[in-house]
Amino acid sequence: MLSKIEPLLLGFSAFLFAYSLDQSTQPLYCLFVGTSVFLYYVIPRKPQSIWIYLSLALFLFLILHFGNYKIPFPFLIPLVLLSVLYPWLREITSVKTPIIALSWTFIMMSAWTQILGFETLIKATVLFLFFLVLAVSSDVKDRHNDAPSLGTIPQIIPWYMLRWVLLSLIFILILLIWIWVPQWNLGVVFFSLFSSFFILKNWKQPFALPLDPGLLLFALGNLIDYL
Repeated sequence: MLSKIEPLLLGFSAFLFAYSLDQSTQPLYCLFVGTSVFLYYVIPRKPQSIWIYLSLALFLFLILHFGNYKIPFPFLIPLVLLSVLYPWLREITSVKTPIIALSWTFIMMSAWTQILGFETLIKATVLFLFFLVLAVSSDVKDRHNDAPSLGTIPQIIPWYMLRWVLLSLIFILILLIWIWVPQWNLGVVFFSLFSSFFILKNWKQPFALPLDPGLLLFALGNLIDYL
């Protein structure tokens, strides 16, 4: 259960993260991203909620269209499909966590106005791994509440192995960014130090693994790098 302040912090973190990833991003679009994340955690989770989100998204597209903003359909179309199909896809064993990571990846990439082939592919891979770490950490707390049929990663991989998987993903993130996305170097340093500290602190089976603040730390590192 999120506290009253957490949706606001997550929304602000999502806005800042989207804005910090690429200097070509539009602040207005990033603001809509942050607002969408805030509303996602505020609106009650019901089957009809997806249509509320899609209606808001359509309203957003109309605003952007009349504001002469170039809508990145290559990222938004699969994001909409994932949103519509998510209630059914999540019932497939072990699919919930990667779908969440993929959706967040498309959300952040949709803020970019430049698509540059290989560079975009590398950035997408980095974002997917980053959000996979966050999604897994969130599922650590939900492992007893999620239906066993979901087969989330914390449900099928014991913690003594999962902690090494998370540390390995963080190391791969550092490596990919150091080689191909140097403008995110400070962001991944902030995130990796924070997340590694929490994993080491909870070396035995934790009840929860709150790594969401890493989203804000990554964004702040990126912004400092730009400055």
